[in-house]
Amino acid sequence: MSLQVNRAVISIILCSLLSSRVRVQQTQSPQPSAPALLKTLLSQGTSDTAWKEAENQFHKLPAKDALHALFPEIAKGLPNGFAYAAYNCSDPLKDRKVPGWGRFCVVHWLWCDELACPVKRDGVTNVLLELWSQPVSFDGQMALLQGLCDKAAAEGRMAALFGDAAADARLRTEAAVCLLNQDGKKYHDEVVALAQHSPPSLQERLFDDLASPPHRNVSGIDPVAVRMGFALLLKEVDKQERARANGQTTSEYGQFLYANRLNVYLGTTFEPNPKLPIYEDAKGKERLYHDTAANALEWWSKHKQDYSD
Repeated sequence: MSLQVNRAVISIILCSLLSSRVRVQQTQSPQPSAPALLKTLLSQGTSDTAWKEAENQFHKLPAKDALHALFPEIAKGLPNGFAYAAYNCSDPLKDRKVPGWGRFCVVHWLWCDELACPVKRDGVTNVLLELWSQPVSFDGQMALLQGLCDKAAAEGRMAALFGDAAADARLRTEAAVCLLNQDGKKYHDEVVALAQHSPPSLQERLFDDLASPPHRNVSGIDPVAVRMGFALLLKEVDKQERARANGQTTSEYGQFLYANRLNVYLGTTFEPNPKLPIYEDAKGKERLYHDTAANALEWWSKHKQDYSD
């Protein structure tokens, strides 16, 4: 299974990469406006020297000015209507020259920078809550959810979105993940109920959090989550069998991922010792994936009744 990168993951990667960057503070007066600085930063004609100067000036802006300038761009989502990222942002100074994706990369670097700045933390939270109150696009709402995910001040709004059956299922799923991380005990049953009626792609997202060690420490092992995990594993097995029947070359890595998540959740030993000689040759990894999934399915055939309704 090739794991596709969704919007949520894109933002997480960008923000985590940003954490290692060092800002250089400079003083200059008068300070250009946020829109003017952003225009300079998004222009492919800006020299590297001028770009770095504009970046440093943008970092000094109040959170409200910076975020209000960036948000219309953030709310546009991926360039050209793409569903998944086709370009891997790594360095805004270089990325900015790439048509379409350069603009996306620079805007998200700056957005993540604002959200990561400890000095601006309270101001950022207030601005994001203010933006939440305005009509926004799907991508804009997703960005606000991700920015406010760990903020207690946003719990009420996330709970309202989570409970809105008419809201986009992807937004409800993201809100559910945030609430689960904020107070897993309080929201566990509701998130499980949502997961049971979600399509596989969103169910997988919810299962990952329901089966995570931090949440397990709060909720214990939930039979519903166990059944859900094995159902996802069996769907992956079926998908790969159909692909092979059509003559396609497949990997059992997708099965391994589900089996490994269940292995951690249940505290079992589905995965064999990867240092055994049988797993060290050229085909060793694929054999390890197969054996781990096979062990999980064998275990399930013996213990399925223990986790029935």
